Amino acid sequence: MSKRMSKKIQIIIGTIAAATLVTSCVSRGNNTGWEYAPDMYYSKGYEPYNQGDSNVINPHGMSMREPVAGSIAYGKADFQYPLPNSGEGYEASATQIVAPADLTDADGRGKYHYNIYCTPCHGANGANDGEIFKKVATLKPAWKAYTDEYIKTLPEGKIYHTLTYGKNNMGSHASVLKPVDRWRVIKYVKQLSAAAPATADAAAPQDSTKKK
Repeated sequence: MSKRMSKKIQIIIGTIAAATLVTSCVSRGNNTGWEYAPDMYYSKGYEPYNQGDSNVINPHGMSMREPVAGSIAYGKADFQYPLPNSGEGYEASATQIVAPADLTDADGRGKYHYNIYCTPCHGANGANDGEIFKKVATLKPAWKAYTDEYIKTLPEGKIYHTLTYGKNNMGSHASVLKPVDRWRVIKYVKQLSAAAPATADAAAPQDSTKKK
């Protein structure tokens, strides 16, 4: 290639580069100019459970894989509950479900959660004088007060079962209380019950063998 031809090529390349530079600097209103490699600006956001339009590898078009059957999420082992929501499960919980050996409530979390989730019905001391019954004079509790011997001797496992599934008028608290916090509440309930003088409550507990 001659020097003359080489010089012409250099001039052409320089002209194109200069024109590109000038064009990119000129304001054109809302026109932002050319975009090179647009995927660098607009990356695809994959939905974990639904990417059927482009994902043909994973089952059901999902972007993520389902956990292996029977697997337990890290740190969630205590969320596994072995008993069914039935009368038989409730009775079995009396002996099969026990509190963690190292459970403590030094920080008062049991009382803290009790005041939030339990006092509206059971009252601050378990006397069934919560705000719900104060506002509805005709409503009477169908469960025992903490002063009754039934509550004093009720196995902790049965209370845990009730907090997990719910029973009779009481709904499940599993969505608002972690397993360890359920046990803390139970310990606090037992403290209140132990501090109260024993009475023979006239209201009999409802049949525990009936499924919720």
